[in-house]
Amino acid sequence: MPAMKPPLAAKTKTVAVISLGCPKNTVDSEVMLGRLAQAQYALVKDPAEAEVIIVNTCGFIEDAKRESIDAILDAAKLRKTGKLKSLVVGGCLAQRYGDELRKELPEIDLLFGLNDVERVAESIKQTTIDSPPRRQDAKNSKKNKIIFGVETLPAYPSQNEHMAPLLPDSLEEATYVYDASSPRFLSTPSHFAYVKISEGCDLPCTFCIIPKIRGHYRSRSIEDIEKEARLLAGQGVKELCLVAQDSTWYGNDRYGKPQITKLLSQLGSIKELEWVRLHYLYPSRVTDEMLEVMADHPRIAPYFDVPLQHASDKILKAMHRIGNRASLEKLLERIKTKLPKAALRSTFIVGFPGEESSDFAELLEFLDFAQLDYAGFFAYSKEEDTPAGSMAGQVSEKLKKERLALAYQAQGAISEKAHQRWVGEKLWAVIEETTPQGPAQARTKYQAPEVDGAVLVEGLPKAKKGQWVEVEISHVLGQDLVAHPVHKRGSK
Repeated sequence: MPAMKPPLAAKTKTVAVISLGCPKNTVDSEVMLGRLAQAQYALVKDPAEAEVIIVNTCGFIEDAKRESIDAILDAAKLRKTGKLKSLVVGGCLAQRYGDELRKELPEIDLLFGLNDVERVAESIKQTTIDSPPRRQDAKNSKKNKIIFGVETLPAYPSQNEHMAPLLPDSLEEATYVYDASSPRFLSTPSHFAYVKISEGCDLPCTFCIIPKIRGHYRSRSIEDIEKEARLLAGQGVKELCLVAQDSTWYGNDRYGKPQITKLLSQLGSIKELEWVRLHYLYPSRVTDEMLEVMADHPRIAPYFDVPLQHASDKILKAMHRIGNRASLEKLLERIKTKLPKAALRSTFIVGFPGEESSDFAELLEFLDFAQLDYAGFFAYSKEEDTPAGSMAGQVSEKLKKERLALAYQAQGAISEKAHQRWVGEKLWAVIEETTPQGPAQARTKYQAPEVDGAVLVEGLPKAKKGQWVEVEISHVLGQDLVAHPVHKRGSK
């Protein structure tokens, strides 16, 4: 049973889960919530109302680590201002820096890694936790500590020897993969859900720590994914967002060759679904067969989330990416030829070691050629234990920020121009947010949840979340589209 309702009464404690990072982490949090619901914990959204708080951390780049640490410390403050009795920490940061977290953050009562996602509920029940000593106030500290690259923690008195218990398999190599039998308490709106089709990664990108955190690539079976998809569809989910570190490599470890096209065909045949959306496609692995399957199945959203990372051949080589600018341009041309109205999203890193002004100029030129609908840009984050972290030619933080701003400025104008193709078109959209006054916010199949722009639907005062509406696009407003309703199909 993949989706669950919260228990009506609590036999034990109230629990809140704070989930950070990507949709893949969201799925892990939902499985944890499912196990907690099975164990008859009372699930609450507001951490201030929880006796147990679980922080599911992200540890991908410095900003994510900083956010995770801040979330842990903010949660710890609820010992005084809320109902908190036990603070539990897990996820990618715990997997990567478990020993350091135990030594440096005595606020943590229990720590677990990625192999223990489904054991947390039982572990909380079995573990008796004494309230740890309080952290010294930051104002009394002479200096901050630097812990796993993040200088945000006040110094802690050396006489404190509290260390959080660690679940047995937490710091072993990550091998866990959930399946259709894993209980899930969906945290997304009821009309869509993320489905993780694989775990881990075997790509050698020099900037990325994910393979060392999440482990080797390992796929779920087609039958298991389809089983979960049908269970979710039977419970009212209309859109599946398929996520992995590299969706195009799905099945290679299990079947001897990638089977993403077969999986898409199977899921595209589920009549109860409206859209099946595929995320995180490695550019060199987007095949013509995949394009044909996407073109032939109306339920598969013509949406391409392809992290390209850069466009300079020199930088792509230094990143150990497969392909070059010419191959990236050919990929975009193939997509636009086969699916002319397809939406294109990508992500890029600016300020990678060795990036000169000519390399950055080449990236801007490529953006103008690509005419992407949406793009995210990240300033390179120097990560320990990655090849790029020790490369020569590290770019200054000041220059990274300047290039980041220029990239976003350039892409903003490009996106607005690309979206003009929708003016006058009639498209089906699903309502995501409503307000008493003002337009309802919706999405079409050309927009992914949480990361892309919205459709602002005017003249729909009684709109409901999850309602499907045919709209006509009237004009473009920055990253968003403005529309009015043509036909309402009602909540589904």
